[in-house]
Amino acid sequence: MKLYLEDFNLSSLIKNVVKSVEPLVVKNGNILKVEGVEDIGIMYADPIKVQQIISNLLSNSAKFTHQGEINLRVSRQRDKIVICVTDNGVGMSLDQIKYLFKPFTQSDESTTRQYEGTGLGLAISQRFCQMMGGNITVDSKVSLGSTFTVCLPTEVADIH
Repeated sequence: MKLYLEDFNLSSLIKNVVKSVEPLVVKNGNILKVEGVEDIGIMYADPIKVQQIISNLLSNSAKFTHQGEINLRVSRQRDKIVICVTDNGVGMSLDQIKYLFKPFTQSDESTTRQYEGTGLGLAISQRFCQMMGGNITVDSKVSLGSTFTVCLPTEVADIH
């Protein structure tokens, strides 16, 4: 897969993603809070892949959180963009986390039946982060929720 790198306004991109996932957030009675987006500035990366990463994380939080709160925080730290999506949803055990980034895998069969999905969103998001020289991490506790943190360079290097 190829990267299509360009300068783009990260704030506008995030606002569009938030607007597109809002119906899913509302469907489960959640509240979405967004911080740090206004002055985040320009990023040089593949905007479609960045959009997909953020959309996957917010959609998952909305799906696994009911009558709860989802927070999207964005910050610029030197030459990095850090995107954190935190929720107070169902959370995961350490055993479940082991399977998170494996394609076509979900943490257990009951999750597949109850929440649906192919088990590709986080695997794809992780690959996109790696392609752009970044990473994605997770911290989660059962019944307390999850935090996914994406760290990407503000200027992705063109390796071709």
